[in-house]
Amino acid sequence: MRTSRIALSLFVTSSLVALACSETPPSTGGTGGVVGVGGTGPTSGGAVGVGGIGPTSGGAVGVGGIGPSSGGAGPGSGGAGAAPGTGGGSGGNAPAGVYIDLAAERQIIRGFGLNSALAPVSTLPWDDLYTTDANANSIGLSILRVGMNPDGSLTGFGIQEVENRGGLVIGSTWTPPGSWKDSGTEENGGHVEPGYYQEWAERIATFANTNNLYAMSIANESDFKSCPGVAVCTVAYDTTEWFASEMVEFVKVARVAFDDIAPTVLMIAPEASEWIHVWSNISGTGSLQASHPHSSDPYDCGCYGNAITPELEATCAQTCKDGNGYDYGHFLWADQAAWDAFDIMGVHEYDSQIAFAWPADVNNGVRDKEVWQTEMSGVMHWPEQGPSMDIANGIAVAGWVHSAMTVGEASAWLYWWYEAYYENDNEGLGLLKNREGVTNPTGLAKRYFAVGNYSKFVRPDSHAVAMGGNTNPDVLLSGYKSPTGSPIVVAINKSATEVTIPITITGGTAPATLMPTVTSASQNLVDGTPVDVTGGVLMATLPATSVTTFH
Repeated sequence: MRTSRIALSLFVTSSLVALACSETPPSTGGTGGVVGVGGTGPTSGGAVGVGGIGPTSGGAVGVGGIGPSSGGAGPGSGGAGAAPGTGGGSGGNAPAGVYIDLAAERQIIRGFGLNSALAPVSTLPWDDLYTTDANANSIGLSILRVGMNPDGSLTGFGIQEVENRGGLVIGSTWTPPGSWKDSGTEENGGHVEPGYYQEWAERIATFANTNNLYAMSIANESDFKSCPGVAVCTVAYDTTEWFASEMVEFVKVARVAFDDIAPTVLMIAPEASEWIHVWSNISGTGSLQASHPHSSDPYDCGCYGNAITPELEATCAQTCKDGNGYDYGHFLWADQAAWDAFDIMGVHEYDSQIAFAWPADVNNGVRDKEVWQTEMSGVMHWPEQGPSMDIANGIAVAGWVHSAMTVGEASAWLYWWYEAYYENDNEGLGLLKNREGVTNPTGLAKRYFAVGNYSKFVRPDSHAVAMGGNTNPDVLLSGYKSPTGSPIVVAINKSATEVTIPITITGGTAPATLMPTVTSASQNLVDGTPVDVTGGVLMATLPATSVTTFH
């Protein structure tokens, strides 16, 4: 939790386009047919292509997706092309322009959600949040994240409400009792004493089993400690530090506990606050605080940036390279017992505010675990801190989702809270704190509906699919296939002018029409007029500064 920490600390104390929409070129072998799939994602040394959202491992920063990973399989040969359908029918041949390839499946989608852990309320507008059709504010979330207190009790609410609506509930934990840590405190970090690993793991597993969770993280934000007096940290709250080497050992102990106590619950690790820390010792930069432009870097690795490059990694402290730092994914991979011990790669998207691709040196660049982004919001001291409710912020938040889905191949994406309870910032998906300083104090933020452009239509058990050919730097495109095989396109138009893009639907059956649903300065998930798909081509018109879902 990278939260606004001022009053939350008191509350806690008192209460206790890249690869999924990749810009991979169409297959060149054969005539038409399904577009071949390239490597598994940009990795060290990969050049950034057109269409994604930010820098990635070793690639030059571009305006969109990223280049193919080194060592990955190259584009496949095209097969025989199906004749273009008229008014729907079979998808067109492998195109030269923008395309969505329904046959090139990427990650499965489990859903979208938010957190109730540590919130000072006991209910939420469940039908608005966790249904698709109850009313105009329904956005179809499907995952809730709760928390575990140091004593093993629940912090959070809504388990039954979400399960009754068909959703999944996951959990995380912030700290064990202070007496189990080398710091002697629950706040401000500190490491768990190895002698308590088993007891702590058993408490986590018992909590997960008792609350019938789908999945449970063994450590919220393993790479962060609260640090009062540092500009990007503010005040004290419950945090625990885990070096990469410690996480390797603890995850193996936790596996035994889960197998014994909670055998049906999936284990999430390492759930780092910065996505970059899963694959590197580099810490993010870009704080709004001139006196402290970088993240807090509690392990003093001393290297900062928003892209992973060999040159920058070489400057990180040697002790961090030896395991007393971040880079959790590589250290877990190096110990196959540890790698096999957990089920879901948990991440957050704070500080850099972008996703990072699965690297080529882990499982030959082939992602073999689901990636879940379990917490993100606009927090104090970082871009999009707010308070804001406007479409510009909605576009930025949609960009966070886009990066996670495409570059990071995330199967799940969760916002922090529904409302900003303690600071007047953007920690709430829907509401500001007391709705201060806004012209529409009872309205919902545009980011609420922008996330809804994903969550309402990219439903659980959909798959991300390859989408490429976009050369417009102001447009971000991602493609999905519904559980019934229908195409879904989410398009973000960052520019102040309307844009029309022809999109060829290939690798499957093109429908006769697709419905555009728009979030813009004047619209909140408003359906437009169905658009004909002619000859397997959708003419996608994107209003200025908008998020549009074609479904």
